[in-house]
Amino acid sequence: MQRTGGELVLDSLKAAGVDTAFGIISVHNIPIFDAMAREAGVRLVPARTEHGAAAMADGFARATGRLAAVITSTGVGAANAAGPLLEAFSASSPLIHVTGQVDAAYLDEDRAFLHGAKDQLAMLDRVGKAGLRAASTEEIPSVMRRAIHLAWSGRPGPVSVEIPIDQQYRAIDAPAMEPIRRLEPVTPAARDVEHAAALIRQAKRPLIWAGGGTIAAGASDAIRKLAERIGAGVLTTASGRGSLPEDHPQCVGFFVVDAAAIELYQQSDLLLAVGTRFRGNETRNWQLPLPSPRIQVDVDLSLLGRNYPIDIGIGADARLTLLALLESVSDSPDPTWLTRVAEAGRAARARARATLGPYERVLDDLRTTLAREAIVVRDVTIPATTWGGRLLETYQPRTALYSATYAIGMGVGLAIGAAIGQPDRDVVLLAGDGGFVTALGELGTAAQERARLRVILFNDGGYGILRNLQDTHFDGRRFGVDLTTPDFLRLADSFGVWSGQIRSAVETAPVLKEALQQEGPALVEVDMQAVGPMAIPFTGSARLVPGRS
Repeated sequence: MQRTGGELVLDSLKAAGVDTAFGIISVHNIPIFDAMAREAGVRLVPARTEHGAAAMADGFARATGRLAAVITSTGVGAANAAGPLLEAFSASSPLIHVTGQVDAAYLDEDRAFLHGAKDQLAMLDRVGKAGLRAASTEEIPSVMRRAIHLAWSGRPGPVSVEIPIDQQYRAIDAPAMEPIRRLEPVTPAARDVEHAAALIRQAKRPLIWAGGGTIAAGASDAIRKLAERIGAGVLTTASGRGSLPEDHPQCVGFFVVDAAAIELYQQSDLLLAVGTRFRGNETRNWQLPLPSPRIQVDVDLSLLGRNYPIDIGIGADARLTLLALLESVSDSPDPTWLTRVAEAGRAARARARATLGPYERVLDDLRTTLAREAIVVRDVTIPATTWGGRLLETYQPRTALYSATYAIGMGVGLAIGAAIGQPDRDVVLLAGDGGFVTALGELGTAAQERARLRVILFNDGGYGILRNLQDTHFDGRRFGVDLTTPDFLRLADSFGVWSGQIRSAVETAPVLKEALQQEGPALVEVDMQAVGPMAIPFTGSARLVPGRS
């Protein structure tokens, strides 16, 4: 059967179960888009920028747990996707990025071919899990298969494939594409499980630290059962939110650096860390006094013991490991310890609430208005970072998405991708004006696709966190933080998007309810100057400005 290179790319995506691709059409990828237009099976979501397209694919993958695809042009087009690819790598999102290249005869010659780039493959390799090249049409099926397996295997991540444009047009005789299936998860060694179980059986005051690997492995139910059986308190990373419902009495949540959590560390006699890297910002740059002995479970062997010494490292699938541990331990909860865990969770939440001022009402009305299964996406802004990332309770896996690199502007694409991947759920984006403006063109994508996205836009006229940092640490000198912003309500109207405004915290519930009734996207602007300041200005960690106090 004759198939062009573009058709072979499509065949590969379909063989892996991909049904949605995000991207921007170009003269260096048009054969792939043409194949998608002629043959059913993969929906195309045309974004406005490569940055937005890659972020959408990332959001789709995080919200669904499925492989996502993004297609960009070569050169600057591919470079525009580099930031979101790095974001997807940080978030461990399985993603396939297909990009073009110059004609095969001119590869690696840097002869100023249209859309050519200096060593594009090396750039793509550095910002993701791997960068591969299918130099000929014949190589496309095998390279795509390898890329998809790489994206899925071990710690998931984005893999890029570049294909010369002439090889996308070229047709060859090709057999029918065999299904591309995920590799079987890695089973833990019985000896490692028994050693870990022995430590757990000895513990009276255990803690579990649940990271994003817990959710990636589908291990949430297993972690709940194990926590309840051994009487463990559960702390989560930002990526691990939803591993255990945050209204569960044993869930302390994402308060890993709070004083109440530190007291637990000092009292605990065991830490079981599952699917986590112990990121610097979540451990005070590895200075938190985490309990010992420590057991670390991660599918990526290179992460075991990298940031904290461990007593036992299990390089295997998190779900299979937790299920094996469940079979090896018995019920042993200590009521006194569970009371301390619950008290620590309440104390941490109370401390955070005391900083919010009028935004406590915004928080509570948002939570009561949203369904438990709603997906909340956080860009980097004061409300999202302070209460959105900790106090706005999360109850299910894959319902708390955020910028893992803490770069502004990622949230817009993540939220659109999540809304397209989960069309029957409400998706809410918490964004600031500074970050939203960097990606506001993608509001057109949301409108065009009729995505069920509700943007809650906190407008403080600039970069609020940096403004507060300057006020606190730079004698009030403000530079580069006060921005001119558009009329967001009129902007939304120009795209045919419903909009509303909140100027007082008491207006939150009625405006949100109306936004949630819209069939397509909606935008709610929160006028932060009118609502008022937080009780305690948020300046982030003092480690953001080393050398100043």
